[in-house]
Amino acid sequence: MKPKNKQFFAGIGVGVILTVVIMVLSLVTPTFTAAVSALAAAANTPTPPPAGDIIPLKPLSGITSLSAQVTINVNGLINGKRAQGDLNATVVTNDQNKSQVTVTGSLLGQIAAQVGGSLVGLFTPSSVDIYKVPEGTYIVANSLIPVCVKPAALNATATLDDMSPTSLMNMLTSSDVARGKYVGDNTINGVAVKHYVINGQAFLYAAQNSTDPKLKEFGQSLWSANDADLYVDAKSGYPVAFNGSYSGAYAPLGFEGDFSVQTQLTGVNQNTPVTLPTSCNKPIVQ
Repeated sequence: MKPKNKQFFAGIGVGVILTVVIMVLSLVTPTFTAAVSALAAAANTPTPPPAGDIIPLKPLSGITSLSAQVTINVNGLINGKRAQGDLNATVVTNDQNKSQVTVTGSLLGQIAAQVGGSLVGLFTPSSVDIYKVPEGTYIVANSLIPVCVKPAALNATATLDDMSPTSLMNMLTSSDVARGKYVGDNTINGVAVKHYVINGQAFLYAAQNSTDPKLKEFGQSLWSANDADLYVDAKSGYPVAFNGSYSGAYAPLGFEGDFSVQTQLTGVNQNTPVTLPTSCNKPIVQ
């Protein structure tokens, strides 16, 4: 074969090969690109931490009356001002649609207005009592002379409602985050309980992706969460106590920093009476 013919056929061969390669690439590229994109997306999606086993418990919504307490310790800022101390709340509810919440602690003076309304914030109370009865809501600032206020606003005690033991226990032991490791049996106030440890990172991930708006808001306001202890009544299945610590923001207090939450049920279905004090016979209507 002459050299020119060889070059001619060689050129045709190279052209055919290039055409085939181009055709193959044109078919493969979309699939290849999609695969690369999928791998990149998977690489950027955080892997959920191990959540542990489902913790068998009953929600507190099934209880007709209870008594409970909660303690919040903080170290950070409240409304932009340095704050370090505690806030304690005890609550009693009964089946007559009555409840009493008593708030004490070293931080009460700083957040009196948030907890009890602007008028209560003018005092320096040693404690604040919030009564909810069929006739309405009453707030008593206990100082040298108890002052009873009947707020006109329906959401006057919204701050306290969010940090009540019942609200906190329902949120922190929601089915979305009630996952953990069983570590053994224990007793609290003579009640047999099962002790679980909830992984902090697993709680944070589950809370931030929760279907519960309040829990999701709480989770997304956090920077980190430590492992938490949950105690469940061995007989009834109700959550009895919860101890957890976090870093981030806590909206009900206008707080940002490090804080811990300890909440505990002290009585279930005892139907404790709730009576308004005499200072509420003629309350100040705010």
